[in-house]
Amino acid sequence: MASSARPEVCTKRFPLNIRSQSTTKPTIPAVGLGTWQGQFGTDATTSLKNSIIHALHSGYRLIDTAQSYGVESVVGAAIRESGVPRDEITVISKLWGTSFHDVPGALERSLRDLDVGYIDLYLMHWPNPMGKHGEVQAYPGSPPFWEVWKSLERCVDGEKLRGIGVSNFTQKTLGVLFEKGVEIAPAVNEVELHVLNPNFELVKYCEEKGIQVVSWSTMGGERLGTGKNPILEDGELREIAKRYGVSTGVLSLSWAVQRGIVVIPKSSKHERIEENVRLVTLEEGDMAKMNNAGGRIGKMRIADAIEGIHYKVDGRNTLMGWSKVDMGWEDKEGNWLV
Repeated sequence: MASSARPEVCTKRFPLNIRSQSTTKPTIPAVGLGTWQGQFGTDATTSLKNSIIHALHSGYRLIDTAQSYGVESVVGAAIRESGVPRDEITVISKLWGTSFHDVPGALERSLRDLDVGYIDLYLMHWPNPMGKHGEVQAYPGSPPFWEVWKSLERCVDGEKLRGIGVSNFTQKTLGVLFEKGVEIAPAVNEVELHVLNPNFELVKYCEEKGIQVVSWSTMGGERLGTGKNPILEDGELREIAKRYGVSTGVLSLSWAVQRGIVVIPKSSKHERIEENVRLVTLEEGDMAKMNNAGGRIGKMRIADAIEGIHYKVDGRNTLMGWSKVDMGWEDKEGNWLV
C-alpha cells in the first residue's frame, strides 16, 4: 500500500542556542546545501555557484561551507547574486586545524572571502590541531581544542560573527571542552550521520547539552574498499522509499530531519537540489526500520574512506594524528561509542 504522505518543500526550522540581541529566538533551517566539492581547493566554481543560486531560488536558506574547501569566495558571490536577502540566509563556515594558532586571522579571511557582511556560525572543523604547513600532532596537540574554543568565544561579537560551534566532535571531546569551562556553549555539532552510523548516543548527549546536531553525508557514501553506497543500494530501504514516492536519498534526509537533525545534502544537479528539499513524514514503523538498518546491513563510517584526513604516523593509521580512541569514536576494544 502506498503511503498517504507526499513530498513537500521542507520549511521546518530548529531552535538555535546562540546569543542574540533580537527578541526573536534564533533558529536554523532543517535543510541546507553543502558545498564540499570532494577535494580541497577545487576549481569547479561555475557549477558550484550555479548550484547555490538555484538552491536559494528553490527555497534553501542554509548554506554550509568551510575554509578548507577553498570555495568561500564562490559561496559569497552566489549569495550576493541570488537576490535573496542576506538576513534570510544562514551561513556556516569552518576553521581548519592549520589556523588554530590564529583564530581571529582565520575568521577575517573567511569574512573577506565570503564578503556577505557576517557569518552566522563559525565551527571548529575538527578538534585536531595541525602545524601551519599541515603537520599532524598527537593528541591533544598544540594549541589544544579547548584553547581554540576560548579564542572562538572571544570572536563572537553579534555583528561579524553571530555564533560558534564544532564539527566532528564526540561525547569525549565535547566532555573535555565542557570540563575545561566554556562561556559560550557550542550552538551546533556537525557530524557524519546516516542510517549505518546513526549516532544515537551522541545525538542524545547533544540534545541534553542544548547543541543542535547537523548531519553530513546523510544519504551515505562509499563503504571503504567497495566503491559502493550500501544505503542507496539496499533493497528494503528502496522499497520503503518507493512507498513514499521518493528516492532512497530523500528517505534518508527525511529520517534525519524527523529525528530533529539538520541535513546539508550536496548536489550539482538542479533537479536533485529541488528533490532534496522536498521531504516526507515517515510512519513510526518505517522510522524503526531505518533506525535498525545498521544492524541489518552493517555499520559504516564514511570518514574511513576520506583520504585527505588520514595520515601514517610511526607506521600507524591515524586521523590527522589521532587514534579513533582519541577522537572518542571507539573504545580500546574497537566498540563504537557514538
